[in-house]
Amino acid sequence: MRKVVSLMVVIVLAMVCYIVAFSAPQASVDKGKDVYAKQNCKICHSIAKVGNPKTPLDGVGAKLTDDQFKKWIRTPKEMNPKTLMIPYPDSKISDSDLANLVAYLLSLKK
Repeated sequence: MRKVVSLMVVIVLAMVCYIVAFSAPQASVDKGKDVYAKQNCKICHSIAKVGNPKTPLDGVGAKLTDDQFKKWIRTPKEMNPKTLMIPYPDSKISDSDLANLVAYLLSLKK
């Protein structure tokens, strides 16, 4: 009987870990999509043909890393001295919002 109870506890814990591990990223992606809208990123960028077509972000999640996105957003001139992108310091976008925005951008793999 003890073995059955122990096995059930292990199964329940595994299920909880699975649910937590896979729901958190989607929540971040959803929050990041809201940050994208709130920051009005579509003025300069487009996703799925919505926004400025000169700088589409479709598929960008397969091209850049987490750190590269953060650098592009926080210090774009370090990524490309000729860029017209303005920097977004933590006074414009919090670290939490930035993490969620990056999660959203990483999800754009086309």
